[in-house]
Amino acid sequence: MESASYSRRSGRIARRISVTLRWQPPDCAVHDDLAETVLLSKHGCTVICRHRIKIGYEVSVICPDRGKSARARVVYREIKGGSEDVRLALEFLGSDNFWEIEFPPAISLD
Repeated sequence: MESASYSRRSGRIARRISVTLRWQPPDCAVHDDLAETVLLSKHGCTVICRHRIKIGYEVSVICPDRGKSARARVVYREIKGGSEDVRLALEFLGSDNFWEIEFPPAISLD
């Protein structure tokens, strides 16, 4: 049996940062959703929020403490039964190291 292997583009850092996700579903008003990061990478982040934003949607990640924002796409969504929390993995679009921190080297996942 063969297993697929791939490598991440950067390492991950566990860090909690309060952010706002701004997104607009089709034919609806703009939504602002408070969220908190749980993992950071040079190319995105994983957040916990309350809205079930669909995979493929574009959002703005707003970091009010730093006065910065970046566009991102939802690439993964996990909804746990019995909880209102939704875990989203976001990939930044056109932003190089939004977090402005040094990340560990990328790892290969086998």
